[in-house]
Amino acid sequence: MNDQKTAIVTGGAKGLGKAICETLALTGALVVVADMEIAKARETAASINGHGGKAVAIEVNIGEEASVLALYQAVKALSPTVDILVNNAAIGRELPILDITVAEWDRIFAVNMRGTFLMSREAFRVMKEQGSGKIISIASAAGKIGGLVAGAHYSASKAGVICFTKSLAMQAAAFKINVNAVCPGPIATDMTAIWGEETIRATAEKIPWKEFGRPQDVADAVAFLASEKSRYITGEILDVNGGFVMD
Repeated sequence: MNDQKTAIVTGGAKGLGKAICETLALTGALVVVADMEIAKARETAASINGHGGKAVAIEVNIGEEASVLALYQAVKALSPTVDILVNNAAIGRELPILDITVAEWDRIFAVNMRGTFLMSREAFRVMKEQGSGKIISIASAAGKIGGLVAGAHYSASKAGVICFTKSLAMQAAAFKINVNAVCPGPIATDMTAIWGEETIRATAEKIPWKEFGRPQDVADAVAFLASEKSRYITGEILDVNGGFVMD
């Protein structure tokens, strides 16, 4: 009997997503690198396969229902189960509130909130039949405290991810499905690199740990929540932030 886990990671081509894909592959999972940037996703999958893991790249726009449904059909052809979903894909932009247009607001929410909803809904559909599964969403410290650098629309969308995680966890628990979120503080990725040295330095000074986190810090937290070691944990928002937010 094949007991290999199948994990879908959205935004898995680079940054946090790539680290998460590589870490889950080390646990023996078949990793689906789901991303709009399919060329980059294929590079990540090829790297994992080249190091003895198992991965496949599938193109998806998580903000579009048809694309999400097509992704799950493609995964179904590869594996009878969906054991782990990591909602990592997200976009953000630093903008003052008066410069946020309706189109910009909707663009952020289409990925960060609607995408998380669509991917989770379809994972829940599969996992409910299985009677097991792990859904893990990447939220943000900005979703708890707001953020000048992050932008109000990004912060609001991540607050939505936090509340959605708790709501889904309550419904999924009866089917032995764990639903949790990881809430990173500032992490050294392409998304924060554009802040500039001065902002990065000033932000790091506000972190008790006095440095930005690394993608691997988040990936390790995800791997824990994806494992059986988190069997009795659900509805949890796990902070990974060097003490930036303590609650």
